[in-house]
Parts: sequence; structure tokens; C-alpha cells
Amino acid sequence: MREDLEQQEQLDAIKGFWSENKKWIVPLVALLLIAASGTNGWNWWQNRQAVNASEALTAMESALGEQSLEKARAAYKALASDFRSSTQAALGGLQMAKSLAVAGELAEARTVLQQVVDHSAPEFAWMARIRLAGVMLDENNAKAALDAVGGKPPKEFAALVEDRKGDAHAALGNKEEARSAWKAAADGLPAASPSRELIMRKLQTLDAFGSAKS
Repeated sequence: MREDLEQQEQLDAIKGFWSENKKWIVPLVALLLIAASGTNGWNWWQNRQAVNASEALTAMESALGEQSLEKARAAYKALASDFRSSTQAALGGLQMAKSLAVAGELAEARTVLQQVVDHSAPEFAWMARIRLAGVMLDENNAKAALDAVGGKPPKEFAALVEDRKGDAHAALGNKEEARSAWKAAADGLPAASPSRELIMRKLQTLDAFGSAKS
């Protein structure tokens, strides 16, 4: 009997609450339903964008596999235009720039890498900055290369950035700055790393050049 009364009291309380507050509860529920619907629509749109971006990236990669630079250019243009800040656009830009650089199209490679720097997540932006500095060095523009890798990178890229700084300083004739940057790069890499081995060779060459000059 007591439990029946308590349940009835709870039911009456709920009815009373509803009667007093239904004027604002109904609009609130409607807003929540609209918000939920909007969230589902946004998720669907994002998923669809990801699929479309992946298809555009695949088209670009297929063109590069066929060694058709013109087709790859067109596919990358669509990828970068329609999905500029996506992961797919960043990956596509890095691949496209590499192929352009190999083909000797350094100015175009530089433009593509700058797009990745400007519109991508930090990890892709720093990869692009390191490669951008490399392209600038190939263009004999060591000062611009040094500027491209200015600032503080994430720790995962610190050694690679120092290596590129060393390359730029060496090209500018700044021997001590180059030595310092290469040493920092070598210290930041595992002992068995092929990159570290290459950096050690750079240091040896720099020291040998200094000894021969003196």
C-alpha cells in the first residue's frame, strides 16, 4: 500500500511539474531534436567530404603512377581547391611537390608546399616546411630556406629541422652555425638512424674542409 501511494505521489508530482512548465519544456525538446538532427547531418556531410577527398587523392596518385604529370596536376588542383584543409590534401600536396621537384618544376613544387604549410595540421605543415627549405636550397636561395624552417617545431621534427638549418647555413658559408645545427640534429636522432649517419658525414666533410683550408 505504501509503495502504491509513493508511486501515485511521484506520478502526481510529475503531472504537476508538466502542467506548470510545459510552456518551456515543449520548445526546449523541439530545439534538442533539431540540434540532434543537425549533428547527424553534419556528421554525414563530414563523412561524405572525407570519401570525396580520398577519391580525389586516389585519382592524383593514379596519375602519378602513370607518370602523367598533367593529369596529376589537374587532380591535385581539384583536391586542394575542394578539400584544402583535409589530411588528403596535405598528403597529396607532399606527393605532388615531390614529383614536381623530381621533374625540375621547382617553382611549382614550392607553391604546392606553401599551400600545405598554410592550410594543414602542424605535423603536415612542418613536413612541408622542411621539404620547402630543400626546394629553396635547390633554387640556390639558402636565406629563404633558413626562413622556411624558422620557429620552434614539434619535438618529432626538431632533428630534421636542425639538419635543414645546417644545410642552409653551410650554403651561406656559416660554418660554425652549420656545425652547431648538424650536431644538434645528430644528437636528436637514434644512433642507428640512416639520417644520423648522413649528418655525421656532413660534419666530417665540414671539418675536413676546415682543416684543408687552414
